[in-house]
Amino acid sequence: MLAPRPLASLSAVVVMVALFATCLPASGSNWVLSLAAGSKGESKATAAPAAPSGVSAACVSSSLKEVTVSWNAVTDATTYTILKSTTSATGTFSSTATGVTTTTWTTTLTASNDWFKVEAYVGTHWVGAQSTATGETTISASGCIQP
Repeated sequence: MLAPRPLASLSAVVVMVALFATCLPASGSNWVLSLAAGSKGESKATAAPAAPSGVSAACVSSSLKEVTVSWNAVTDATTYTILKSTTSATGTFSSTATGVTTTTWTTTLTASNDWFKVEAYVGTHWVGAQSTATGETTISASGCIQP
């Protein structure tokens, strides 16, 4: 007659599989959050930051090729991104400066016509709408011009 085998190792495997199966959601959209009785868990939602207002671009001086972009602070914003278009106020804008922590930004430009927008970030991923575009700033061989 065969001696009985201990079930301890088989039981441990069954328990591990059961725990693993209950920890995995069926899909990413089926997560369920539950709190134990007496828990002090809390959830908060925050609206996206507002679009910066009062955005303007000004020549540092008519003889320099420097432009200062400024705007009003956005509540809870931690950083700002400056976007630039060289085609028009409604053209394609691309990021030209990120992680700006003040409400002004100065840059030296090459000969071009430029428009700027600003985005506010809360943390590293929570971004608000883009501001309206600034007026046109023209950088020529002689310096900065604001038509």
